[in-house]
Amino acid sequence: MKSYRISRRTVLRGFGATLALPYLNIMGDKTIAATTNQTDPSRLACFYIPGAICRHTWFPKETGFDYTLAESHKPLAHHRDNFSVLTNLSHIEGRISGHVHPYNWLTGHNINQTPGTITNTISMDQVAAKHIGPTYLPSLALSHNDGIGTTTLSRNGLGVDIPATSNYQTIFKRLFPPQDKQQLKEAQIREQLNRSVLDTALGSVQDLKRKLGRVDQQRIDQYLESIRDVEKRFVNREQILKQGRPKFDENNLRLEREVENSMQEHIEIMMDLIALAFQTDMTRVVTHSLGGEGGPNYNEYKDWANKAGAQSRGAHDFHHKGGQAHDMENTDAKVLSYRDKMFCSAFAKLMDKLANIETKDGCLLDHTVLLLGGAQISSHSGKSFPTLLAGGKQLGFKHGQHLKWDGNTKPMSDLYLTILQQLGCPVSSFKESRGTISELLA
Repeated sequence: MKSYRISRRTVLRGFGATLALPYLNIMGDKTIAATTNQTDPSRLACFYIPGAICRHTWFPKETGFDYTLAESHKPLAHHRDNFSVLTNLSHIEGRISGHVHPYNWLTGHNINQTPGTITNTISMDQVAAKHIGPTYLPSLALSHNDGIGTTTLSRNGLGVDIPATSNYQTIFKRLFPPQDKQQLKEAQIREQLNRSVLDTALGSVQDLKRKLGRVDQQRIDQYLESIRDVEKRFVNREQILKQGRPKFDENNLRLEREVENSMQEHIEIMMDLIALAFQTDMTRVVTHSLGGEGGPNYNEYKDWANKAGAQSRGAHDFHHKGGQAHDMENTDAKVLSYRDKMFCSAFAKLMDKLANIETKDGCLLDHTVLLLGGAQISSHSGKSFPTLLAGGKQLGFKHGQHLKWDGNTKPMSDLYLTILQQLGCPVSSFKESRGTISELLA
């Protein structure tokens, strides 16, 4: 397999791998498919903006292709033809409020349908993961902290949380097969053992099914469908383990951050891992929650507060007061605008990396759909989702425009359906979708 060249500041050596800080700089390499002159598969990455945004610097004033770029989006100016701004999409039947929006941003489900209980359905990324494999890791959930609940954006076929990861070394280990031959052999044995345990469990479930009524049998069938996906993934992983791990140019590596409480550094390291994972085709689906609805309180908030002349305090207060501000004279709104611009700057750097990775018919950005957005313009609102869609030109998307709908009339699920179909997923609907968004398609 071709050795994938990474800048001399980068190191990737076995499980002791290190990432150059503040971020990797993958210099114009090819994807695995491109090295054998094959067409690249589709990829998807979704990034969630926590809490509120600064509405005064996020939403462009004009619509169409000749709109004036909003202040928050200026770091993306050189990619203007590769992204679109979408305004007033929202979950309509699935609308919720409070600090629980990460639960349903990608599912569109009203998680409070049953009083006192949080229920959910499959997230859009997991529908994609089901259809655009096989890869070593079917999908990757990233966040600002490890965990489930509002920390993760991904829900499986049963609506159950898929735990998110924030540790770079853990992510690296999950993404790549071991390099050491003995470790590789042990990994293969573990896969075989896992399959054996699964086969035994499936046999027990089938025996149980014969004793159940019709409704319970339907529930068991839904469960088995999820299990069959897991079974298929075992087969895929075993095949990829036989191929071994992609080779990297290696040199001094480490996986720790230079500034422990730096929001921007954390996000950019994550985006470097995403670019590397997509380039080597170890996974094709990623979600990343960029922060929490009420924190964590990264160092940048103090710097932004000083710059804006605002009182220095936690992220939660800035989300509430900055998101509800009537104009840009409000210092809390200024803090949010600085944060939003930082998100767009990190997003632009990821687009830069993907644009510099060659494919057979363009670049990796052309084969990747990127979604950056949130579920509220002010805390608790649950409407008028701030949304950027980027990439995917080889998948049929056209960009460079601002699309705006009347408030609370266009379901976010229409966008999800459009993305899934352009990724090549054989689906005709998603949650409350009414149809695809034709204005986004070439």
